[in-house]
Amino acid sequence: MSAFIPRTLLAALALVVLPAAQADTLKSETEVRALTDKVMAQAGAGRTDDAYGMLSPYALVDIRAFETARTSARSSRMAIEALVGNSVGYEFIRSEKVGESLIKLTYIEKTERQAIPWMFIFYKAPTGWAVSTFSNGANVDALFDR
Repeated sequence: MSAFIPRTLLAALALVVLPAAQADTLKSETEVRALTDKVMAQAGAGRTDDAYGMLSPYALVDIRAFETARTSARSSRMAIEALVGNSVGYEFIRSEKVGESLIKLTYIEKTERQAIPWMFIFYKAPTGWAVSTFSNGANVDALFDR
């Protein structure tokens, strides 16, 4: 099952933070959750490209690397759907906070035959919350590592 999402997509999503990146920020944890809910609504409707598009203004990464991940996700979407079926929604799994500066939100994109984990990590920069990293992939087992 792990082969259904290309390594390039997973690698691009674990992006390196670059100091020169200028991201929009969210002012509160409530806004962070609202954004990820909107992103997952798009993912849960099979609109992965739109989901990535909603995140890009808040990314603390080199936009070229982000766009590479988005292009990879766009091109692999049909192959993913052939293996797991169409998206049929999403589910919020949990929120974890480390200190005052990091929040991790975990969701699943629900498909006809498999859950696809999505994980977002937000960093509280001096101007507000922004996306530090995010990933989606086939490792459903990771949801149970606690």
